[in-house]
Amino acid sequence: MLTVTQLGVHFGERTLFEGLNLFIGKRERIGLVGRNGAGKSTLMHILAGI
Repeated sequence: MLTVTQLGVHFGERTLFEGLNLFIGKRERIGLVGRNGAGKSTLMHILAGI
């Protein structure tokens, strides 16, 4: 289970995420889609603690 509340990520003047809330329940699967440079990998690195 994963819960994220009010996540914000900024690189300089660029805002990647602001006020992101996410809940993934036990045994749930999600897909993360978006265009190149949207921050998908960055979000995964943040959630993994890298």
